[in-house]
Amino acid sequence: MVTLSTDVDNLDFDDDGPSIDREGSWYDTAAKVVAHAILLFMSAVAVFPFVWAFLTSLKPEDKIFTTITQIIPTDPTLINYVNMWLQNPLDRWVLNSLVLAVGVVFFTLLLDTLAGYALAKGDFKGKSIIYTLVIGTLVIPPQVVLVPLYLEMTMLNWSNTYWAIMVLYIANPFGTFMMRQFFLGVPDSLIEAARMDGCSTFQIYTRIMLPLAKPALSSLGVFTFIFVWGSFLWPLIILNDAAMFPLQVGIGLLTGRYSSQWGQLLAAVIIAALPVMVAYLLAQRTFMKGIALSGGKG
Repeated sequence: MVTLSTDVDNLDFDDDGPSIDREGSWYDTAAKVVAHAILLFMSAVAVFPFVWAFLTSLKPEDKIFTTITQIIPTDPTLINYVNMWLQNPLDRWVLNSLVLAVGVVFFTLLLDTLAGYALAKGDFKGKSIIYTLVIGTLVIPPQVVLVPLYLEMTMLNWSNTYWAIMVLYIANPFGTFMMRQFFLGVPDSLIEAARMDGCSTFQIYTRIMLPLAKPALSSLGVFTFIFVWGSFLWPLIILNDAAMFPLQVGIGLLTGRYSSQWGQLLAAVIIAALPVMVAYLLAQRTFMKGIALSGGKG
């Protein structure tokens, strides 16, 4: 007589009939191995250009192309970084980029939180129309407004100023959308309790909404900093004074029509990538949490 034993805990009865729970089985293990292999491969593909640029920047200028297949330099040197600093106004370019990025992040967080709070919790006529117009601007390429914006900045005598560059990036619609999505997830009971305690709308915004929005503010700040730090086209158009160039435009000057300083160029690229990495590491704890919390309600 044959006795059949069935592990009831591994059966999952649904509309289509019983199915076996594969958790802890070879199927689950194989899926994890494949997923980790794909993640490791994609991570290597993403990191390799940065590693190659860093190692190549440690080679002398005359050996960059002669030893291009040799990734690790045999005689590493910092001469490219030294020449980059001595032969170019690198400190001024970095300062310009920092001023622009920090300024845009400040105004973006201020204006987008105000707009997002009003569109999420405000009660006024035309709110849905305004929100639709804000979202509609996301589909408009920024290159479309470059010419009229250049003429406007010229009429205001804002050429070769930080304001001329910053005005294109502050109060971006993506930040407004992101903050609105976050504020929609805040319970209305908190606002009603604050009003019963005598708080005004501005006090609710500063004392309740902003402290709760730290994860979203961190994510939006990192996104904005990276975007402004890497901006190239608009600063190149609106600026004609080399002393006002941000780092990305300054790096573009290192490429010539007939020859380029590739060692200095790679060294500048590594220097330009460091602030972005630092900004991400500083906000790493709340960055992913802010992305998750900002996609709640529609």
